[in-house]
Amino acid sequence: MPRDGRRRISWLRPVAPALILGSASPDPFGGIRTDLVRRRSGGGLVWLDPETSAWVDVFVPAGDPLWHADVGKAFHWLGRILAAAFADVGIPASVHPGPYEAGPSDGLVCFASLGPGEVMVNGRKLIGISQRRTREGSRFQCIAYNRFELGPLEAALDSATATRVHSRAVGWADLGITASPDEIAKQMVSFIAAHDAD
Repeated sequence: MPRDGRRRISWLRPVAPALILGSASPDPFGGIRTDLVRRRSGGGLVWLDPETSAWVDVFVPAGDPLWHADVGKAFHWLGRILAAAFADVGIPASVHPGPYEAGPSDGLVCFASLGPGEVMVNGRKLIGISQRRTREGSRFQCIAYNRFELGPLEAALDSATATRVHSRAVGWADLGITASPDEIAKQMVSFIAAHDAD
């Protein structure tokens, strides 16, 4: 977490596929996989693949005009910007306005749930956003997929649940947008940076 009181936008590229566990997520594979990583932000399991994932982190220092004391409301400004970034490339995205919904996997899989401020298209999650808060501020981790895939998480779910999870998530290519993860990440960063400059 930065300690200099400045906002940050980080564009990250995973170097290898990995299964990401949230701070409260169980390990469905018993901790035996080498590509298993735990993040300190909350939320469910995330499959991260360099070929399909666009990953951007945003840090807002405590006390900044963009920082919000209400954990749920803290996501909304960022969700609105990211929804606008996707609307700009032809995807009619919107922000989930309500409280957390665990979804068909009871919160086990990140993209099966919807949290306040997350970006969706017709009720299907397009961008997952998690948040880690410390005295320094809030770090938001944002993930979008080219095509939504569960990867090894398929093995942790029964087939009916996996089918319902797929019905709750969507990738930009699933919506007809031909763009690489780098191009989408650049679009996300560009819109966030433009807001940051306002």
